[in-house]
Amino acid sequence: MNAETSRTIFLTKVDDIPEGQGREFRVGDQFIAIFRVNGQFYALEDMCPHAGAPLNDGPLKDGAVTCLWHGWRFNLQDGACLNVPRGRPVATYPVTIQGQDLYVTLPGQGTET
Repeated sequence: MNAETSRTIFLTKVDDIPEGQGREFRVGDQFIAIFRVNGQFYALEDMCPHAGAPLNDGPLKDGAVTCLWHGWRFNLQDGACLNVPRGRPVATYPVTIQGQDLYVTLPGQGTET
């Protein structure tokens, strides 16, 4: 993504995402899940491609989140489906931390801060 085809959005303060958990954020008509694992933050599309379940409240283990509805597992770094042959991945988004502010960069137009 480049600056002309993406937008950077403030989501929350870093302390609002507890270690080992995820939170859901709505950006326009899109839902984004932010996860904090070992002090790192990851942003994924917050919808399992199998049946539309939210991923933000799924358990985290070994760098992946598991969908609570049917057990599909997604890599936090690249969104790949780890346990279902031909399972569709979820979109991932870059996360930026500035001070205590957490931003996510999404496809779109311009920059919002």
